Amino acid sequence: MKLTLKTALNSALCSAALFNCPVIAQDDDGGMNEVVVTGSRINRNSLSSVDLSTYVPPSPPVIGFKRQADSAVRNIDIVSDSREEDMRRREVQAMLLDAIDRAKTAGFSLVTGQSELVEVTRANWQDQFPELAGKAKEEDDEDDDYDDDEDEDQSAYENNSSSTTIRLKVKTKLDGSINNAQQKIAGFIKSVPATGRSLIVPQGGLALTIINPDQYRDEIYKRISTGAKHAVSFYGPEYGVEVVGLDRSVDWQQVSNTEVFLYIPYTFKIEK
Repeated sequence: MKLTLKTALNSALCSAALFNCPVIAQDDDGGMNEVVVTGSRINRNSLSSVDLSTYVPPSPPVIGFKRQADSAVRNIDIVSDSREEDMRRREVQAMLLDAIDRAKTAGFSLVTGQSELVEVTRANWQDQFPELAGKAKEEDDEDDDYDDDEDEDQSAYENNSSSTTIRLKVKTKLDGSINNAQQKIAGFIKSVPATGRSLIVPQGGLALTIINPDQYRDEIYKRISTGAKHAVSFYGPEYGVEVVGLDRSVDWQQVSNTEVFLYIPYTFKIEK
């Protein structure tokens, strides 16, 4: 979509043109729920000739919306190295269910997903880890778009001759410093007792999450409108500003230990 704003003399028309631009939902259910800020969404078709190991995404525009993240998450493995496979699976199951119950009462969540998060509960854990429940994993339909969650699911359960492992995340609301969140998650992990030879192993550092990034679209529109009108105000009344890209999805980037920057990859230029 291409939107041209005629001069800055009529600011009412300028604002109306921007805010009448429709909000584009990212999914059929009205948009994504909670996403990991460090997750990437890459279209295989658009990057088919790009070496993803060296690919650097373009820098975000200057105008966007900075806010504190909603939660912090940390990857964990629940692993058992008992000798018998059935015993290992039972021990991992028992520790997972205990962790689910403790998380619910202590204000934490167990989640899966590389970019978009799904809470793991007693009602759905067998769907999230079918092999752990002794079920055959259903094969997903082929999709041309790159799906980070698909790769995550492929390694969410691992079983070999010596150990059985499931991989998921612990999530806590971000209501203070990142160190506070780290200590809270560490305390929760230690509170879950071992079952047999099973244990929880934390992996990596913390990542931030944001709930439904598309809900901030109107605020981003407002800031782009203000920035465009300010830029064109330095020129004569015969100049206008052309804004391109307002129909694109809301993207995000971590900008501090606790903050995220939400933006639309727009561009604008000033012209007569």
